[in-house]
Amino acid sequence: MKCIDAIEGTTKYIISKFHQIYIEERLDDTEYIRNIKAIIDGIDTFIQDNKEIISEAKMLKQVLYSFSKELWLANLEKSYTENVISHDEDDSSETNGYYDYYFDYIYNHGVYPR
Repeated sequence: MKCIDAIEGTTKYIISKFHQIYIEERLDDTEYIRNIKAIIDGIDTFIQDNKEIISEAKMLKQVLYSFSKELWLANLEKSYTENVISHDEDDSSETNGYYDYYFDYIYNHGVYPR
């Protein structure tokens, strides 16, 4: 196993476990997303400080970001389908676009969009 695989796998496991806590404890979205960013930034800092481990740190950061965002969006979709009897496909794609923006905004700014 390569170092990058071990780092990626371990971080995905940590993100998944934290996501489970987010669901069980009904954490605030801002708190959850800010902590996910802290995890990803911590891994990125470690890799930047140890460049011999991996040469494509930016790619790993993007993979971890996408993984955490997809996990969060999948949970929203699951909650939405469990709580709504029927929903329009057009409305669903519009809503998904908003939640993409919502996650990105909180991730980049640390607060809810206004």
